[in-house]
Amino acid sequence: MSTPGPYEAYPSHPPTGYPPAAPLSYLQGGPVGFGEAVRQAFSNGFVYRGRASRSAYWWWVLFETITIIVLELLIIIPAAAHSTAAVTLFVIIVVIAAIYLALVGLALTVRRLHDIDKSGWWVLIGLVPFGGIVLLIFSLLEGTPGPNRFQP
Repeated sequence: MSTPGPYEAYPSHPPTGYPPAAPLSYLQGGPVGFGEAVRQAFSNGFVYRGRASRSAYWWWVLFETITIIVLELLIIIPAAAHSTAAVTLFVIIVVIAAIYLALVGLALTVRRLHDIDKSGWWVLIGLVPFGGIVLLIFSLLEGTPGPNRFQP
């Protein structure tokens, strides 16, 4: 077989002898869309094993940000109407929802660290000054190709 010239297309099929690669599942670090990322994050909310792709992590961050903004608006609207009981109720709801979203996000962050072959304990670096920058950089890194030590 000759190699293609500069203007010829490469063959679209894998070379013979290699089976086609199976698509990765969610906990193996496979890419997902927005709806699937949110659905899988909730269904694996307290699962700290496995991997999470960049798309799964960043779609969750977008969902979490939008949700918190909407929940905070639920506090502002009754506060503008000077309804103390409603504000108190909505504050309690927002706090409970924020804690739940943060716990799901923590598990997802640990799985994101696993995808780049780092221990989940690296999440604690966020507690030191400028540690959040390190976590941001880690979350932007591409996952390790193929299996790693955190593969489920």
